[in-house]
Amino acid sequence: MVHPIDTPIGRLGLSICYDLRFSELSLWNRYKGAEILSFPSAFTVNTGLAHWEALLRARAIETQCYVVAAAQTGKHNEKRSSYGHSMVVDPWGAIVAQCSERVDMCFAEIDTAYVAELRKMQPVFEHRRSDLYTLHVNEIDNDNSPMKFSEFTIAPESIFYRSSLCFAFVNLKPVLNGHVLICPKRVCNHLTDLTDAETADLFVVAKKVQRMLEKVHNVSSSTVCVQDGPEAGQTVKHVHVHVLARRKDDFGCSPDNLYQNLATHDKDPTVRPRSQEEMSAEAAIYREAIKNI
Repeated sequence: MVHPIDTPIGRLGLSICYDLRFSELSLWNRYKGAEILSFPSAFTVNTGLAHWEALLRARAIETQCYVVAAAQTGKHNEKRSSYGHSMVVDPWGAIVAQCSERVDMCFAEIDTAYVAELRKMQPVFEHRRSDLYTLHVNEIDNDNSPMKFSEFTIAPESIFYRSSLCFAFVNLKPVLNGHVLICPKRVCNHLTDLTDAETADLFVVAKKVQRMLEKVHNVSSSTVCVQDGPEAGQTVKHVHVHVLARRKDDFGCSPDNLYQNLATHDKDPTVRPRSQEEMSAEAAIYREAIKNI
């Protein structure tokens, strides 16, 4: 999704007509710094009479943003007429400018100092109960910088997917063909150290990566696990999810033999670390494949 942009009148988050009905998008824009929300729209007369003003005022009040909504008007054919009534609503929910159903133009003053004043007076975003509910967005991060995996630096060529809070990368010493890691961007030792937003993002990304790996490696089974602490086999002090494509008898008669290998493989001096060229080639395959997931 496109983040709000800086304009001469404040930070603007742009949506369109039908988006107005879904508060999550407006809330996401507010979280990303929006002071103004815009909804160019084409409501019909029936839906406009019933919902237009109520929805615009609701989005303004819940986000504490100005809402600017240009609206199509006029009769298109015997079965469709647009409502018009372009409107500007302030962050308190007051209508500060409005057109009629005719072709018209209205003007309103946008005061970002008023936005800041209201948010300070009624800090509803600070009062949200993130321990009870969160807003999760499947956001792709197109950054291309190296990432920290505890004290280690992961080259961008080894990273094949980035979300807003996590990244996925290929393994230096995989125990199987198709063994990758996902971890939060913030360095945390334990799974319980993650915020609810980080936890949700980590496992949403894990599902997406699993689906991609199964498709690339033509398998129908995977192991997804977290070694959370040294007694669980964790050797790098940074929470990470292992995702492994599984095949019949890949560890002999018991699929659970994997866990012994997982706990010891990176300590085995006979296991050769892969070159950056090898890892880059694998990551390039996954980077392309995950675009279609």
